[in-house]
Amino acid sequence: MSAFPELEEHIKTLPCVGTRKKALLFSENFYKPTGEKIVTGFRYFACDVGPVQAAAAALDLNALCDLEFALDEDGDVDTSSVLVDLEYTKSGSFVAVQAAEYRDHNPKPVMAPVVVEGRPDLAALVLELDQSA
Repeated sequence: MSAFPELEEHIKTLPCVGTRKKALLFSENFYKPTGEKIVTGFRYFACDVGPVQAAAAALDLNALCDLEFALDEDGDVDTSSVLVDLEYTKSGSFVAVQAAEYRDHNPKPVMAPVVVEGRPDLAALVLELDQSA
């Protein structure tokens, strides 16, 4: 078991995050101050976990964008053993990141989640990082 909580579970404990039913069995997290849906994303990297962890801990999304992304031989997004998990609103009013590394075929957080509110300047960067978008 990891010493750090997983990002998605951590944000559910924050007073600024609420949950609302989306359908019969599904729900979504939202940022209470703006009512915006919180989007879940990720990015895989083609480097060691150290630089990813350092940039994520400093919430330096520019540094994360400068690291080499995991790409396949055709230049399309790919997976690797190092990733950053993302939770964010599209406006940048809420951004949370956490570096993780696959160990025994499961992603394990390697740091505590970092959460910031009210940073619209991060909106474009977090969208650039999110390979699931």
